[in-house]
Amino acid sequence: MRPFYCGAQADIKVLEFSIFMGPKIIQWGKGETKYSIRAIPMGGFVRLEGEEEASDDERAFNNKPAGTRALVVAAGAAMNIFIAVLIVTIISLSLGYSTTTVAYLEEDSVLKEAGMEVGDRIVYYDGKYIFHPSDLSLFLYIYDGGPVEVAYRREGVKELQRTVITPKTSVYMIGISVSSGDVAASNRVEDVEEGSPADVAGILPGDVIIRIDDVTVDKRDDLYNYLQKTKNKPVDITVERNGETVTFHDVVPVERKTYPDLGVQFEYKKGNVFGAIASSVNYSLSTIRSVIYSLVWLISGKVGFSEVSGPVGIVSTIGEVVEMGRGFSEKFLYLLQITAFLSLNLGVMNIIPFPALDGGKLFLILIEKIRRKPIDPEKEAWISMVGFVLLVMLMIATLFNDIPKVIRGK
Repeated sequence: MRPFYCGAQADIKVLEFSIFMGPKIIQWGKGETKYSIRAIPMGGFVRLEGEEEASDDERAFNNKPAGTRALVVAAGAAMNIFIAVLIVTIISLSLGYSTTTVAYLEEDSVLKEAGMEVGDRIVYYDGKYIFHPSDLSLFLYIYDGGPVEVAYRREGVKELQRTVITPKTSVYMIGISVSSGDVAASNRVEDVEEGSPADVAGILPGDVIIRIDDVTVDKRDDLYNYLQKTKNKPVDITVERNGETVTFHDVVPVERKTYPDLGVQFEYKKGNVFGAIASSVNYSLSTIRSVIYSLVWLISGKVGFSEVSGPVGIVSTIGEVVEMGRGFSEKFLYLLQITAFLSLNLGVMNIIPFPALDGGKLFLILIEKIRRKPIDPEKEAWISMVGFVLLVMLMIATLFNDIPKVIRGK
């Protein structure tokens, strides 16, 4: 959405300033400009004199120099990104922020096996700079096997360190889930998967796992880490049941395919103003790059169209994120977080050279500069209309992705 002040500074007549898209909910006027709030909570727009049709008004968009028009058009994407950085900075100051410094390595972490230590800072993954820990999740999403180079910095060592890893794509399990009260520190069985090794052995919900072979189990991670070491070798599992000790012999773990994992947790900081600003910039750069990569992967077929979300999916995600908050202030900050994410996405998507988007208008202005002749506003409006129809068709297509996902989630 091109901001109002940009048109004013360029002395372009602003006909309408709208928050959101779709049918009008409310409208009011002030001076020569009408203001409105619309029904679909995505983006917004500014309607300028002479933008869609020819106008003789000296303050019309079509009568301004190409450079001025390009700046006005590009201002929308720039403002979306600026607002997102501002929002993320506020969130980082309130809740804290993640860095790319390693805070914890699991016992079977491939990074630990490759020689990395707590305190190391990951700089590159597979030759790509890591702005934010979420970058790793993005690149692991399309991991198709094989070794990957990781570059990192270690305190006190001048040179950039490099190592080669192979992310884990499977884990060994016995088919149980632990108590949901405190997952990280629980060894009480909550559920047993039917037909799993635990089920076949006779382990029941309510059992408290106290030992695997000769290793004491105080929490879930003790059991998990041991299973990754022994893999599919038979183990003895001892539980407490109704005050008695019961041992199940020769329980054979099974291998399950899982999301690629590095077995790492990253440092979390709070209270540093400059660190919060730097983190918000890095997060924004990370998100912008992820949008670009996602589009490239969608076109190339690495990511399927079924994974694209539209308005319904976005609204559902907003609800899920807000529900994560424990109080009003935390819920509000989570809402701001998803707002920043969407603002960054809109900023990048809107600059794509596609008809009806600001990027399409910039492309037409570039063509005008090359041919040294203005494009007829009516023809430009027709091109925008075609693009708008295509965007509506895309939105309808995403509904077929969103609705089944929302229904399954209920």
